[in-house]
This record gives sequence, C-alpha cells and structure tokens, in this order.
Amino acid sequence: MKIYYWCPFLTNIATIKSVIKSAKSIKKYNLTEKEKTEVTILNSCGEWDFLKNNLYNIKINNLLPLNLYKFIPKEGFIQSRFSFLVIFFSNFFPLLFNIKFNKPKFLVVHLLTLLPIILSPFLSKNTKIILRISGLPKLTPFRKFIWKIFSRYIYIITAPTQITYDFLIESNIFEKSKIKLLRDPIIEYEEIKEKKKISIDKNFYNSKFYLSVGRLTGQKNFSFLIKMFSKHSKNFKVNKLLIIGEGEEKNNLQELIKKYKMEENIFLLGFKKNVYNYINNCEAIISVAEYEDPGFVLIEAAYLKKKIITSLVKNGPLEMKKNGDLCYFFNFNDEIEFVNSIKNSEVNNSMKILNALRYAKKFSMFSHFQNFKKILK
Repeated sequence: MKIYYWCPFLTNIATIKSVIKSAKSIKKYNLTEKEKTEVTILNSCGEWDFLKNNLYNIKINNLLPLNLYKFIPKEGFIQSRFSFLVIFFSNFFPLLFNIKFNKPKFLVVHLLTLLPIILSPFLSKNTKIILRISGLPKLTPFRKFIWKIFSRYIYIITAPTQITYDFLIESNIFEKSKIKLLRDPIIEYEEIKEKKKISIDKNFYNSKFYLSVGRLTGQKNFSFLIKMFSKHSKNFKVNKLLIIGEGEEKNNLQELIKKYKMEENIFLLGFKKNVYNYINNCEAIISVAEYEDPGFVLIEAAYLKKKIITSLVKNGPLEMKKNGDLCYFFNFNDEIEFVNSIKNSEVNNSMKILNALRYAKKFSMFSHFQNFKKILK
C-alpha cells in the first residue's frame, strides 16, 4: 500500500513535525504484517530536501527538477502569497501526473490544500484523498465554496481537536460521516528522552527562566508578552524570559525589548531544532497566542511535566480547559489575569502537572497511529 503526503511550506511550523511523525508512525508500527506500506512525502519545490536520506525509510519524491525553495521569498504576507502561487502553478501538472501514474491508495494533504482539492475529481479515481485540517480553519466565503464544491471527491476530513471537529460538523460543509478526530502525533517518547538531556546555551544553564516558543508573527502575540513582562517582571520570582522562534516580527520585538530596557531579561533566541532541552529547563511555558490548535509546545510542556501559562483561546487551550485542571489560564490580552496566572504558577501545584501529563499522552505517536489506522482502510 502506498501513502503519500502533500505539505508544501515556506517556514518552520509545527505542521512539518506533524507530517514527519505521522509518516514515521506508519513505518514504525506498520499497518498490517501482511501488506508492505510505502510512505512518501511529495517535495513540491525543494522544501523537503532536508529529510532525504532519513533513517525512517520515508521516501521524498521530487515533483520539480529544480529547487525553487532556495529562491522564493519566505517571509511577509504578500511575498509568501506570491511564493504559494509559484508552488501552485508549477506543481499543477506534476502533482496530477505523479498521482495518476503512481496511484497511491491515500493522499494526505495538509498545507496549500487548494491544489489537490481542485485536482481531486481526477486524483480520486484511484486515490483516496484525506484532507488533514492543520490549525483552526478560517471559513472564508471562497474556502467554503471550494470545500462544498469538491467535498464529494474527498474521502475523509480530519480535525486535530474535538472543538475543531465540532466546528466542522456544525459548518455543514462535509458529510458528517467523513469528518474524523485525529490528534497530531506530537509526543515521540524516544526523541524527547534523548533531546531533553542536551545542554542549553551556557548563558542560561544555571538560571531560572520562563519560556515561550513559536513563530514571531502577529498571531503569536509576542508584543503583548514583552510589554507585560517588562512592566511586571519585578513582581515575579523569575524575571528572565526566553523566546524561541523566527519570523517577520523579529525586528519589531527587538525594538520593544530595547524600548523597555529589558535586554538583560528578555532574549530572542531565534529558531532552535531542539526545544525539548529548553522546555525541560524552564520554570514554565507561557503562551499568549490568539489561537492554538492544538498548540504543540503546550502538549510538549505537559509531557515534560512543566507548568503551562496560556491564554484561554480556541481551540487547543480551550479544549485543555474542558479536560480538567491542567493549566494557568487567563483571558486573551487581559493584563491583570496574565499577571495573576504567573504569580499563581509560582506556587507549586502538582495536580495540574499530573493532569496535563495524562492529557498529553493522547497526542503520542502511537495513539495517532492507532486512530489513523482506522481511517486508512
């Protein structure tokens, strides 16, 4: 059986890890002992070159003869839209011919889903298309129109959280029977066990710090975090904050840190391949994002038995709230609640940590495989 993944990307986002771990889960646990499973990630423009010669026996199939990824812009709203248009038009016929020729049993589509959806009347004759919703979907009139028109050619639509699942059901775009809950494979036990042991930057090794992780974009709301931490850090037991991530807001955030004279307290560390060692050494994870679905770093922190301070937003944090006493929640952009949540976290609460750990295990790679297996029939 052949399973193909389609997930073009420009920058480092959590969906990349989700695709890799989903593919690894199939290779690791296998679907059936009788049938050999071939797992392939489609390389739309060279973005998946880094995964070639991997140890997991996941194939990387180039759709284009040239590596466009080196040349197309990655950051900025207009620039990124231009790049996605380049990927869309340059991959139109290569994707069509590749799927028609190789006839994989399943094609799992994550990002830039418009292209495979438009091609679905031709692709779905021999291949079952699985639309994997990554994050909270914005139901624009155009997206609703496209999903509605082509819904009959899509085999299954998966949602990463129960709230997104309910949202898709209520939207009445797809047949209810086609919508499935499939949590992201965030937790890989062996990987975390090894990577959490690696030393962090020596400048922070013996110091206490809070940690925030994510793309430096408006959606992650780091400007609020920097302003509030600058204003109230003297009231906290821990007055150092590390932020891991890259993005178009980097310069603006650096200027904010200088403006508030917090160069000795707030540090932008850039992108890190390994965040587990930083999570393992922090006092707590802080998220002030506008939305998270499900919120990879929150789940990773929960598994590493760390306190979680997060804005109570859709969909991941709200679902965590519904699952019990897991985190220190505050309403989005509420200054008083934000300050109180940090102060409350500085008083030990082992039950929150234990409850969060139980919740995180729902997002293990094996749990993902078990549920994915039911879909891949």
